[in-house]
Amino acid sequence: MNLPYSSDKKVEGEIGLNSCGAQTIADRDCQVRRKRLDYTVMYIAKGRAVLYRSGKRIEVREGEALFFPPDVTQRYAFFKSDVSVNKWVHFGGSVASPLEAGGARKITVSNRREFENALDGLARAYNGIGELREDLKTGYLRVIIALLRESESKIGKGKPNLPNRMSEALNYIHVNAYSEIDLNRAAAICFLSRDRFNHVFKETTGYPPNVYLTKLRVERAKQLLRDEGMSVRECAESVGFDDANYFCRVFKKETGIPPKRYARYNA
Repeated sequence: MNLPYSSDKKVEGEIGLNSCGAQTIADRDCQVRRKRLDYTVMYIAKGRAVLYRSGKRIEVREGEALFFPPDVTQRYAFFKSDVSVNKWVHFGGSVASPLEAGGARKITVSNRREFENALDGLARAYNGIGELREDLKTGYLRVIIALLRESESKIGKGKPNLPNRMSEALNYIHVNAYSEIDLNRAAAICFLSRDRFNHVFKETTGYPPNVYLTKLRVERAKQLLRDEGMSVRECAESVGFDDANYFCRVFKKETGIPPKRYARYNA
C-alpha cells in the first residue's frame, strides 16, 4: 500500500527544514484542523487568514504570520474571496525551541522585506541542487527564526540589527557571486565590521564568507562543465575567476579532481 507523502516529522538536533513553499488560495475556501510533529509558520504575503484559538476568531493579515509549535492543534481558514498568498515553512530543532512558549498564535513581522527575502531564499535553496544546498537552507532558516524572535521581542524598531539584515547580505552574495563582489559591502549591509561579519556569517551558514563564495562558484562551474560543455577558461570567466590556472587549483581543492577531468567524467 502506498501511503501519501508527508514531510511531517520531528527534527532532531539543532536545526532542520522539513518543507517549505508558497500557495495561492483562490479556487475554494480552505479550513484546516490538524496536528504536526514540527513547527509551522504560515506568512500572509497577500490577503488574510483566520486563526481559531480558545474559542476566539483572530484575523491574520498581510505582513503577519500564523505560528504553530509541535503537537499543537492547528485550526485556521483561508477564504477564496480574499485570493490569499501563503508562504509556509515546516521546521524543527533546538534553535526554534524559544518560540514554543505561547502556543498557536499570530506574529506580526516587524521587518517584512527581510523576512520575505529569507522565505524566498529558503524556497530557492529547497528546490535547488548542489552541495551547498543544505548549508544555504540552514542559513536562511536561522535568519527566519531570528526574525520571528525579534518580532515578538519588539527589537525590530530603529537601527536594524544582524538577523534582519543577513538575508539581504546572502541575497547580495548570491546575485553578485559570479562577477566582481565586495564582501565589505555585504558586511555593511549588516552594519558590522568585516571581522565581526565574518564571525557571524560563519555562525549562520557554517562557512566564512570567502569560503562560502568559493563554494558557490565551484558549484556553478560544475554545472557549466557538466551541462554546457564550456572550456575551462570560459567556465573560469563565467564564475568570476580572471585567472584560469588559479580557478583550476581552487576547483581541484574543492572537488578533488581538475576541471578537465571532471568534465570528461561527467559528460
